[in-house]
Amino acid sequence: MIRSSVKTHSLDIPVIDVDLKWESSGQDDSIGIVDWGCRQKVRVPVPSGLGDWWGKNMLRRTLQIIALCVGAFGLALPAQAQFRFTAEALFMDRDNDGGRQLLNGPDSISSGGDNGFQTGHRFTLGASYDAFDLEFIAAQIYGWDYSSTGTLTSPLIFDDTATNPLFAVPAPNTLAFTNTLYNAATAITVEDDESERLKAGATWYVNGSSNFQDYQINVGTNPTRNPWRVSLGWRQMRLNEANGIGISGTFDALDTATGAAPGDPGDGPNNALSDGALTEAGFSLLSGTGNGYDASALPPEGPDTLLIYYQSGTQNLLNGAQVSGSYDLFPESPIDLTLLGRFGVFNNEASATLGEYLVGSQHDDSVYQRTYAKTKNTVAFGGTLGATAMFPLTDYISATMGYEATFVSNLALAPSQVSGLSNTPVGARNYSVNTSGQLILHGATLGLLVTW
Repeated sequence: MIRSSVKTHSLDIPVIDVDLKWESSGQDDSIGIVDWGCRQKVRVPVPSGLGDWWGKNMLRRTLQIIALCVGAFGLALPAQAQFRFTAEALFMDRDNDGGRQLLNGPDSISSGGDNGFQTGHRFTLGASYDAFDLEFIAAQIYGWDYSSTGTLTSPLIFDDTATNPLFAVPAPNTLAFTNTLYNAATAITVEDDESERLKAGATWYVNGSSNFQDYQINVGTNPTRNPWRVSLGWRQMRLNEANGIGISGTFDALDTATGAAPGDPGDGPNNALSDGALTEAGFSLLSGTGNGYDASALPPEGPDTLLIYYQSGTQNLLNGAQVSGSYDLFPESPIDLTLLGRFGVFNNEASATLGEYLVGSQHDDSVYQRTYAKTKNTVAFGGTLGATAMFPLTDYISATMGYEATFVSNLALAPSQVSGLSNTPVGARNYSVNTSGQLILHGATLGLLVTW
């Protein structure tokens, strides 16, 4: 569209000032749909003696031609950057818990638990300019917490006497992983003539918690140019976990030769798990009197109540590169549906701690411990698949709703760290961070998208 205004001057040479304006709204240019405008003042000499016809008709046509020519060669204003911000609430379930079976025998205890759905949040800030797009993403799932309790219907035997026919009824339980308590009750000479155990009826509990964080920076194509978008980026994920396992009951020690209980006829003299056996196996005294645990039926010596407790914690720090892709199924519709996929390769710096604890009560206050701490680097793989629907509320605000799933491999999960204990060929204890865990998150998202 061209607008002009004319102002005449009284000079020696007749001239007129022409104020030219030319503009376009929604012109399809080589860089897309643009709005542009220009304004220029032109002083045009008027030949004398041509009369009103020249001034009113030919001059107007000439000025219009000049305006069109200048506008045709004028530069359009550059396309402006577009920004977006999304705030989302997350409702995520966790399919796997990394739990390990803790007992061999008729009773069953898993070191993991049912996490269920937990809430979280995610914020996305993006900017598009020309053919490119940059986005920052930060997300967190609040702590998954779980707990479970139960009672053992059979005794829990610490040593290698579970196959002794004298102790076959009821069928006993044993710990299903390498542990220092087994060494203290088996490998130490002073304890090899007794079957150390917790009596039937011992209670157990398992509890744990997890926290997940996700940070991304992605650079890719402008999503406003095409229904598809591809990007490359950096992603950091953090998974921190804690897990506790406790079995508490009355300590007992039966003679392996006769099956005699403390105080029975023919009972041997020991009837205890001594301080010397515990420290020789690798435990150290944390607090209390340090006299081991007594199964004597005569208070105040015993019988002692013993809590066997395992505590583990893990930290996974994953850093790596990822490729992302998305596609808008209905880009021309007010309600759009976007499909999203991401896949990356990461270095996982996994740190873990594990503690074996024996806690006495009733007639004994001795607390023994053996702790381990290790760090391990491993390659991990992860990705996300999802779909998000967008519902416009105004020209600049839309509601979003979606469903997505995230998978990450080769993680150190706290419930599985008891599986990292082993013995070397020479009998020494070894601990290695167990990074065989996997994480699968899936659930719904609900949020608001603001564009400007």
